Amino acid sequence: MPRPWGLSGPEFLQLYWIGLALAVLVAIVVRVRVRAGHSTQPVRSLDMDELAYLAGGPRRVVETAVARLLTAGELRPSRRGTVQATSTMQSLNPVDRAVVTDCQRYTNRTVNLMIPAVAEDGVVTAIGQRLEAMGLVVNPAVAKSALRKGSIALWVLIVIGLARWVNGIAIGANIGWLTVQLVLTGLLILTLRLTRRGGHIRTRKGDRVLDDARRTSTRAAGSVDEVVYAGAAGAVLFGGLVVYPDLAVRTSLLASSGSGSYSSSGSACSAGSSSCSSGSSCGGGGGGCGGGGG
Repeated sequence: MPRPWGLSGPEFLQLYWIGLALAVLVAIVVRVRVRAGHSTQPVRSLDMDELAYLAGGPRRVVETAVARLLTAGELRPSRRGTVQATSTMQSLNPVDRAVVTDCQRYTNRTVNLMIPAVAEDGVVTAIGQRLEAMGLVVNPAVAKSALRKGSIALWVLIVIGLARWVNGIAIGANIGWLTVQLVLTGLLILTLRLTRRGGHIRTRKGDRVLDDARRTSTRAAGSVDEVVYAGAAGAVLFGGLVVYPDLAVRTSLLASSGSGSYSSSGSACSAGSSSCSSGSSCGGGGGGCGGGGG
């Protein structure tokens, strides 16, 4: 029986393993180069919104703004996972104004819909551009293009392997190990695609700055950095809304529009209730609407 492409089964498998190792190496090198960062601009002290972007991208900026507005009493949550603006303060920073504007534009706006919408606002993307200029994050388009090119070798390899696999079935050859190789290659490609989908990649310098900020936040009480890391917004900055200090409000914020409710021991701030200030409580036994800290 003739050997397809002049290679025996074991010879092809051996070359495939070598090709797979080289393709993975290429993907790793591309990712390392993307995260290297190239900027001579010095890193200045970052404000809360910039740190939030560094920690979790544009969505984290909006989450932090929501926590900040809840603490200030400028937003109030409902049981259905929606938020409502309680004022139109012009003294709010640009991100806060974008959140308030979005809440005013829609009735019963859920956090799950509001966050991605505001994350695309120009005031949020401008934060990313400033961090890119300092070499702390990678431009999403640049990162996506580079990582896509880094996976080309894997795609070429899997196409060749599939052609050999089909040929093996046609001639009745043993394709067990080749099947394993193809599955492994497919999993690696899927992993790279999921990595690209995240869209937020810090450079190594960005990782160092964020690590320094986390260490600073643990000793910020009474220091000049206290305002940056204080209260609910300071917690959400690093961990997102899933670490919002007030359990009742957190449950409401993470609930979908048609499900989820406060626990019986939590406070219930309905959409029709009066505005809750950062220090007030909306019900007995529950946490304050202001977000559990200031």
